Amino acid sequence: MEPSFQISAGRIAATTAAILFEALFPLAVAWFINRRLHVSWRYFAYGAIIFLLFQLISRVPIVLAIQGALAPQLQASRPLLFGWLAALALTAGLAEEIGRYVGYRWLFREEKTWARAVMYGLGHGGLESMVLVAGLTLLGLINLLALSAVDLAALPLTDEQRELARQQLAAVAAQPDWLPLVGAWERLWTLPVHVALSVIVAQVFQRGQIRWLWLAIAAHTLVNLLAVGVAPAFELQGAAAILIPEVIVTLAGTASLWVIWRLREES
Repeated sequence: MEPSFQISAGRIAATTAAILFEALFPLAVAWFINRRLHVSWRYFAYGAIIFLLFQLISRVPIVLAIQGALAPQLQASRPLLFGWLAALALTAGLAEEIGRYVGYRWLFREEKTWARAVMYGLGHGGLESMVLVAGLTLLGLINLLALSAVDLAALPLTDEQRELARQQLAAVAAQPDWLPLVGAWERLWTLPVHVALSVIVAQVFQRGQIRWLWLAIAAHTLVNLLAVGVAPAFELQGAAAILIPEVIVTLAGTASLWVIWRLREES
């Protein structure tokens, strides 16, 4: 039996390392905050619950269904593609930030302090990293390992389907071994963004000003739109299409660290 393609040991190692980082990094940071600031894990759970309700079981299935239905049109029309990317960014901002607000309003019975807001953000971003990112990366690795042991000639496919599958697998095999680590790098800087947004939304209650919620929605939408839209907007290819969005995420994460610290000083 001739395998479809070979997955390198380096690719397996990099993917495994990325999965472990994406799953354990949020927990490690939350453990540090729990020990250093004496914040209950309950607030981590609140953030995870809000992400589950407002993203995983509500927005994400709807987005996937609509995107599947519009796939041919999105491929054929750049204006429609950019409109869809803008809609994705805006709905993510609305769903997650309104979700944070609802969580503060209905789950928090105590004061919305800076430390609790930090742990709340870690739960929100942590579940995203552990389930949506690490989980999908694990499934992708399992699929690659399974396909590497399959002979396409033995599958009930037409010649055209078999050739298309070979091309797709060849493209995967040609990717650099370090590619999965990009996802881990993105989680390193996305987590501070989640924490900063949680701290910003907390200002609605600390200062009694709803404009902080709209600020969080706008910031979330902008970061998402820039990170997702830069590659298609400038028709980036190869390594540039992978790395330039990560530069944007890194800058957003760095700015978020400043926001987190600045709002602590003003608390």
